[in-house]
Amino acid sequence: MSSSNSNLVAAMAFAQSSPTDWAYIAEGALNLVLRYTGTAPELEGYILRVRKDNPEAAGGKADPDPWAESLRFADKMIVPIIGRRYVQKAHQVPLAPGFMDELAQVIESSRPEKRRVHPLDTSLQTALLMTDNTSLPGGAGPSVCFELKLKWGFVPATCPFVTHEVKKRVNRFVMHQQLKFAQGKLDTLSRYSPMDLFSYEPKRVRAALDALVATPQNNFRMFVNGVMVYPDDHGHGSQEAFASVVSQCPNLASSADSLLDSLAAILVSEPLLDRIRTLQTFDDCDIEGAFPAYQAIVDRGEAVLPLADGETLLPREAPTTAPSTPEEQHETVRRFMLSCTAKDCSTMIVLKPAPVAVSTDNEAPDFRSLPPELEGERVVTAAHGFNYSIAAVDLDPKPLAKMPKYFKEDAKIAEHYAKLEAAGELK
Repeated sequence: MSSSNSNLVAAMAFAQSSPTDWAYIAEGALNLVLRYTGTAPELEGYILRVRKDNPEAAGGKADPDPWAESLRFADKMIVPIIGRRYVQKAHQVPLAPGFMDELAQVIESSRPEKRRVHPLDTSLQTALLMTDNTSLPGGAGPSVCFELKLKWGFVPATCPFVTHEVKKRVNRFVMHQQLKFAQGKLDTLSRYSPMDLFSYEPKRVRAALDALVATPQNNFRMFVNGVMVYPDDHGHGSQEAFASVVSQCPNLASSADSLLDSLAAILVSEPLLDRIRTLQTFDDCDIEGAFPAYQAIVDRGEAVLPLADGETLLPREAPTTAPSTPEEQHETVRRFMLSCTAKDCSTMIVLKPAPVAVSTDNEAPDFRSLPPELEGERVVTAAHGFNYSIAAVDLDPKPLAKMPKYFKEDAKIAEHYAKLEAAGELK
């Protein structure tokens, strides 16, 4: 059965499902995902994505049917760069009256306490039915999924519009950690370097994974058969705690080290991180160049066309002069907003022990030279004793209303880091 037909069958089965058939997996600032636990075979391997009532994360918009723009945005702006292989299709399904109210009651006790400040949006009229990227169908042994929140994979070292010198040599995530720690939002600084993860150098990629394991925060999660088992509810973890979790998964790996070695090998053989970084670098004027363009647009009383409705944006040579015409200013802002999605997305790698016949130590095929337009949908590959699949998630467009916040936050992060650095007080 084709994926489009299976999605249609799943959507019909969803209409017969109950809120009690869906179990909590995880959530972010705006969206929450649930795993199907009912008995309908048509829904096996699907998740449900719903919205939370969080006006700030939604850019001040309340929308009972918020998915249409996100779906168009993914098809028009994300897939041409990242490839359909890594962007799972989603199917919009209507919600029966009262479904969200009952669902909120069913899952409330499963949600982390700090997340409960924003309840589910009970006015929601539709949800998204999607492939469950935390599990693989068939075979023996557990499905083990790693969710990595990637962060910025570059520094604007040569951008002529950057006035904060520190931004040209220190990664944004590293700087932001210092500010969050000073604000009391973190009790431990992350050791993670996004630049290592995006380097495609095996030793550096492995070092990045080790750092994520040691200080996971919300940037590294491990799921076993769709249930999060690492880190704890406070985002705390350690190498020892991770090794203990891995040891409780029979037939998965000989050790935590060998599992991380396999994960690193998969990441360096796939083009996904390269492609995500390409989207991130659509921010070729930095917020210091994009925000004045945004202000000029606002001052003229113009509206920026939603990313989902404009022409597909493609890589370009970085400009050396500030955007001055209305056309240049609109394109600069649109490129910056597209980059914000790529800077905040995650990747999910799900592994399952391969059948004995193919569970040799074969290396992962090198997909890095395969053009995005030649790829099909979700691919399951055998390598390093595993079947695996990899996908990018959290690819919604960011609200344009956040531009002033982005500008202020950027300056605050850079100035705080520079001040600590000059005083020799970096943590």
